[in-house]
Amino acid sequence: MRNKIRVYILDDSITVTTFVSKSLSSLGYVVYADNDPNKCIKRIKEFLPDIIILDIDLNEFNGIDICRDIQEDEQLKEIPVIFLSHLTDTSTVAEGLEAGAVDYIYKPIDINQLDSRIRIILKMIDDMKDSVKLAKMNIIKASVITMHHELNQPLSVILFSTETLEKRMGNKLTDKEKKLIERIKNSLNKINDILKRFAILHENDPELIPYSSDSKMIKLPPSETSKKILIIDDEDEVRESIIDVLNEEGIDTIQSENIKDAIKLIEKGKEKISIIFCDIRIKNESGSEVFHLVRKDYPEIKFVFITGYSIPAEVKRIIREFKIPLLKKPFSRRSILSLLKKMNQ
Repeated sequence: MRNKIRVYILDDSITVTTFVSKSLSSLGYVVYADNDPNKCIKRIKEFLPDIIILDIDLNEFNGIDICRDIQEDEQLKEIPVIFLSHLTDTSTVAEGLEAGAVDYIYKPIDINQLDSRIRIILKMIDDMKDSVKLAKMNIIKASVITMHHELNQPLSVILFSTETLEKRMGNKLTDKEKKLIERIKNSLNKINDILKRFAILHENDPELIPYSSDSKMIKLPPSETSKKILIIDDEDEVRESIIDVLNEEGIDTIQSENIKDAIKLIEKGKEKISIIFCDIRIKNESGSEVFHLVRKDYPEIKFVFITGYSIPAEVKRIIREFKIPLLKKPFSRRSILSLLKKMNQ
């Protein structure tokens, strides 16, 4: 990579520029040696170096002023500047650094030291760019996860509402209305497919229960409807949509929008609860807290995680270790009823 590094050096001493140019060139650098401060900004723009070396005292010119000009130029301001000088005055050094220089080399020049400084500076800049790139990627990642969750909530409600309408209307629907409902469901599935492409998931994430538009309705056996199902979710519309689906199938439900109240319901009506549907994230708390309570004190109660977010590592471990079912929003009434039937077998 060194043979691609381009260095521009400006010094009023031909001896200095010749020495630096020959020495760095022998190390594989591409060097532009300049002894005339006039129009140096123009020549720097034409050469576009990776790093600039400036003498701080250029007779009629001041290297610090040239450095300031570089920093104010949109095309050049990201190029690092190293000052050369005989001066050892600390105030001059400080002024040069304040002007935008990244380092100082005193004359006489030790070429090995200069070579090391150049490599270290460029490495630091590359690392900084990588860090900025990573930070931007993390911001995008967080935004995608948030978007995924925020869209999944209303999508679940639309899907539930469409299927409920279809079930209630039954044979009363005209062919045109049936096609319209089918179009809505197909569009929802397309949106969900797009969200899944953007979702940041690992290949070994627990498998999600898929929605199938041609699934058959499931009649639950009486044993599954003899107890209540607890739904814990901080989204009112999602919670109520699940309840509507279950109640239409003759399944009694209770609900909670937060973990504190959910735990009270579990402790109070443990003998009446057969299954708990619990969102992975409820406000700023984790649904895993409910799972650990149930597993410890009420192991007979079955558990299902639901989520519109990516899955935290702790919950992934729980799902794999204890084989806990997971439903990812948006999910349909069919996927819920299919899951309940499977859990009852």
